[in-house]
Amino acid sequence: MSDQQAREAPINRLARRLAAAMGVSWFVGVAWIVLYYLDPTLPVLADFGNWNLLAGFTLFLLGAAFALALVVTVIVRSARRP
Repeated sequence: MSDQQAREAPINRLARRLAAAMGVSWFVGVAWIVLYYLDPTLPVLADFGNWNLLAGFTLFLLGAAFALALVVTVIVRSARRP
């Protein structure tokens, strides 16, 4: 492995982890809201009441924050290439 590949490896791992966290966060946020509308009597959802919307949208916005971090990571990685 060359020196440049050794430097890019942690950035590539970070980008993959950010992409995975983004996808999971978006999926869980949308699933949370959909489950609340389908059956609001589920054990955890019933306790939250209408706060379920805030929880779902917060997870969705967290995914957007991961997306922004991913974009910054990709820009930094491309700036380091010769």
